[in-house]
Amino acid sequence: MISFSRVRTASVAAVALIAVIASALVAGTASAAKQATDPLIAQSKKEQGLVFYGNPPTANFNALADKFKAAYPWITVTSYDLDDNTIFSKYASEAAQGVRTADILIASAPNLWVYASRKGYAMKTFTPVGIDKFPKFAKQFKGIYIMSPDPTIIVYNKLLLKGKVPSGVGEIANDPQTYNKVTGYTVDNTFGYTGLYGYAQLKGWSNFQAIGKRLTPQTGVGGQLQLVAQGGAVAAYLTSPTARFTLKSNAQYQQLLDWTYVNDGEALVPRGIAVTAKAQSPASAKLFLNFVYSTAGQQAICDAGFTAFRTGFTPAGCTNTLADVYAKVGAKNVYLPGFTQKFVNARPAFTKQWHGIFG
Repeated sequence: MISFSRVRTASVAAVALIAVIASALVAGTASAAKQATDPLIAQSKKEQGLVFYGNPPTANFNALADKFKAAYPWITVTSYDLDDNTIFSKYASEAAQGVRTADILIASAPNLWVYASRKGYAMKTFTPVGIDKFPKFAKQFKGIYIMSPDPTIIVYNKLLLKGKVPSGVGEIANDPQTYNKVTGYTVDNTFGYTGLYGYAQLKGWSNFQAIGKRLTPQTGVGGQLQLVAQGGAVAAYLTSPTARFTLKSNAQYQQLLDWTYVNDGEALVPRGIAVTAKAQSPASAKLFLNFVYSTAGQQAICDAGFTAFRTGFTPAGCTNTLADVYAKVGAKNVYLPGFTQKFVNARPAFTKQWHGIFG
């Protein structure tokens, strides 16, 4: 006869053993992270601060950088808010001349990241601590990673729409009386092209064709928000989710505007990030990427209006996460283009077709 007390004792012992092993694994992970970080900290104190060339709006990036500086107060941060094409061309020119240039590049331009990889703009030997806790797509090339898989969103004037929440581009396309004036990115903007391309992979071109001349395109999210707030458009479709931070921090916009996911076809725009091959503050740059992929960094990413996507991590008091996109929209309605040659090759014909509809 088996003694239940012995079974219970064995079970308790097994649970205790599992707990010890789990604690050891956590401690081992923390120890490995510390071993990787300590030398970088020492080296960063000898460097001259971090220089960023990036496309995030200044307010969003500052909210993220402030959290990083709180952890590493001796590292000064200088950021330049540039369009995607300028980010890469400015770095290439300066790197060739051997003058001070960016330590980190951030851009929502899969086509340009393909070019950057081929030209060796990224430090290929660096892998951020914790990147294994993210979906496989977080790493696109050696040294080139996705900082934030940003969902395109719809920002709308809730006063003009009288509380109506647009469900997607299809609703905007098929209700010209309600959505008589709309805005969004021009295809010539790299974020815009990526979002438009992603939606077209899911739903085709018919909704774009139905919208036609009702669209007043803008090159940036700031112009789109201003147009919707002033009544020049009732909604902006497939726009940047960095608008969420703007709406939250602007009292006037809070009264006028709100946002929603694109429920009929959610295009994700991967915002890439890399330490540059010619970085003059490489240790500081590596610390920043390590921070981005840590749980503290993912909390900061979420709070700053980007998209947190570390597997198994839920930011406190913030829903700007990839998990929320999948939960609200459904995985079958989400499309993420990678940094691929196919995406690069598609652009000329796609751009021509877009201009054929919208002028």
